[in-house]
Amino acid sequence: MSTPAASAPPPPKPLPTILPLDKPFWASTQRHRLSLQRCGRCGTWRYPASPVCADCDSPDYAWTETSGRGEIVSWVVFHRLYFPSFAKDLPYNVALVRLAEGPVMPTNIVDCERAELHSGLAVEVTFEDRAPGISIPMFRPVRGPGATGGTDRPGTD
Repeated sequence: MSTPAASAPPPPKPLPTILPLDKPFWASTQRHRLSLQRCGRCGTWRYPASPVCADCDSPDYAWTETSGRGEIVSWVVFHRLYFPSFAKDLPYNVALVRLAEGPVMPTNIVDCERAELHSGLAVEVTFEDRAPGISIPMFRPVRGPGATGGTDRPGTD
């Protein structure tokens, strides 16, 4: 009688392709900081990285640390497995977070029950150390003081 074959572990989660323009972003996340480009002429924050400002066309910018805070704009919860590397995370969410500085980032919300997710939920950045030198920014709900957010939760007026 043969024994069942052991199932292979899922493949590792994907890693970002780091380009010269966004290398400072990934260097900051490695230090568990969230830095974005800020226009040197008009002060507009931008994400993703861009060679020129979308507001004033200036090529001048500085990489500047953000507050790491924001709020959920929208989200979806995946219940079906599309990528084997995310099997242990099912169900998982993908959210759009508007940073306090203005830009919107696609991300995951962690340390949060699905029922807690709502537009306007105050969140703060945290990081998943995925590989040596690679830390992925994710967000978690702000707990305690400063945890205010929107009220458009299902079942509320």
